[in-house]
Amino acid sequence: MEDAEISGGEVNLSFPPSEAVFGSEILVSRNAERTLSDYDWCEEFFELEEAGVEPLTLDDITFNKSYAVQKNCSAEKFSFDPTKGGKFFSVAMAAMSKKKMISPAKRKWSKALNLIKDRGDPWEKFHLDQIKSEKGKRHRYNPLTKAWVVDECVLKMDKEPFANGAMRECFRMKKLSNFSMNDDWSRDSNNFVAKSYMDEEVPRETYFEDVKMQMDAKVWAEEYNRHHPPKKVEMFMMGVVELVERPGAPLYHIEHYIEGDYVKYNSNFGFVEDTGKCRQTPQALSHFTFERSGHELVVVDIQGVGDLYTDPQIH
Repeated sequence: MEDAEISGGEVNLSFPPSEAVFGSEILVSRNAERTLSDYDWCEEFFELEEAGVEPLTLDDITFNKSYAVQKNCSAEKFSFDPTKGGKFFSVAMAAMSKKKMISPAKRKWSKALNLIKDRGDPWEKFHLDQIKSEKGKRHRYNPLTKAWVVDECVLKMDKEPFANGAMRECFRMKKLSNFSMNDDWSRDSNNFVAKSYMDEEVPRETYFEDVKMQMDAKVWAEEYNRHHPPKKVEMFMMGVVELVERPGAPLYHIEHYIEGDYVKYNSNFGFVEDTGKCRQTPQALSHFTFERSGHELVVVDIQGVGDLYTDPQIH
């Protein structure tokens, strides 16, 4: 049901084309030529169905005095209170309150984090807990408000990199939860990857511009998901940590560590992975951003674990 209007002492409720309601009587259309497939109104209830709301049947439809005109009631005596709840609204809200909607992206992160917890700490053998802790400032960017959020954190970072790419090297890092009450690193810390440019002449502003680009790419990934592709994608949350206790307060990119096979699916220069890891979803995302932006930009350099991507580029 989409809306209601009062006309001539009657309340006309707008129902799907297969049903019409006048006063308290329900007339069911039996025109065989008009089926539910002829209408797209079902799509409007997608979010309610995700929340566990079942379609209403005729037995569910009852009328509140604020919605229906009683017999022998004139238009002058009838009053409609738009702020008063009714049967349909209360049923929907009750179902929504029982089952909180979780986005596909959040389900992916939850699944990945639960897998890590089930397997234990993959970095336990590197004894990061024995490294001296240090303070830092974490900078995070909100692409919608275009504002930075800064908070303090406590971390432990390995002295030697465990991997490197063409421009940056990667360090294992643990960050203590801001809600930890007893500094228990074995229980209250999370694994991060800290990345630093190997060229020391790279301007500090570059670190922040990289974060803004990845968060903008994250918005494009969410726009892609909004069109209900066969497989949804997600961009890693990325930030900058400033190690304020070290000389010069060096900067590092930081993002959560996710265990799995790291694959590069395409690049800035036309490379497309077409060997054993050949997949369509990463290429579909790049193509989508090109078409959706009106050929103004394209998100490429797609890489990551499964459909959790990181380090994209926007051209």
